[in-house]
Amino acid sequence: MKFNALWFLLALPCFASGKSLVNISSYEDNYALGTYTTDVNEEEYAGTDLEDLQNFEVKYQLSVAVPIYRFSKSTAIVGSYTQKSLWQLANSSISSPFRETNYKPQLFIAHQSNLLLFNHLEAGYKHESNGRSGALSRSWDRLYLAAERLEGPVEWGVHLWSVVGDTSENRNIEDYYAPYELWLKFYSAAGIFNTRGFYNWNDDRGGVEVGYTFYFNDIIGFYLQAYHGYGETLIDYDHNQTRIGLGFKLVKW
Repeated sequence: MKFNALWFLLALPCFASGKSLVNISSYEDNYALGTYTTDVNEEEYAGTDLEDLQNFEVKYQLSVAVPIYRFSKSTAIVGSYTQKSLWQLANSSISSPFRETNYKPQLFIAHQSNLLLFNHLEAGYKHESNGRSGALSRSWDRLYLAAERLEGPVEWGVHLWSVVGDTSENRNIEDYYAPYELWLKFYSAAGIFNTRGFYNWNDDRGGVEVGYTFYFNDIIGFYLQAYHGYGETLIDYDHNQTRIGLGFKLVKW
């Protein structure tokens, strides 16, 4: 399963800002970074053609949502697609491969109205996999609920999920991921602070992402991001690392 980044960029003028029930819009953050990780997950690739990995990787994420059917002005069926990749761009000795790509399609019902703490609710299904086979294959399926506060100087949200179906490719994934994720964004005149994370209290494991976007213009900003812990990608769900990256992020789409 592949996604053409060029088509995504060409379609940007047609996108709406934020999560829309009317137009194509962004869903999760869209960015591209040059990154350095303290501990690239070489153990997973032992005996494959992806040995001799470098700590420098390009990390990018593309995410879009499309309304499918509107029940009313405030409620719709929506489909979304998010792709996150780690690319060994500078590693020409092994042909600069994409080390990991996670594909995450979702189908959900979204409802928007002012409910005190939240104004955007979702209930649906998400599938996530890395499209690999054999020992490198990772995938899981989840039913989820989300409650978020959007369109303000401070935005926040909580996502709760339950794993369903076959998890034989990563039997202990729930020992590393928590059954929830929390996120927060703070908008100021200078830029955007964002953070998201989870913590599995039963197994004392978690992961947290922190970022700051410095406005460049109305569409794009310079983006600094750090990630620490488990679960940055599916192949690294049981791998603890710290990653720092600098690049660009779309701020209005």
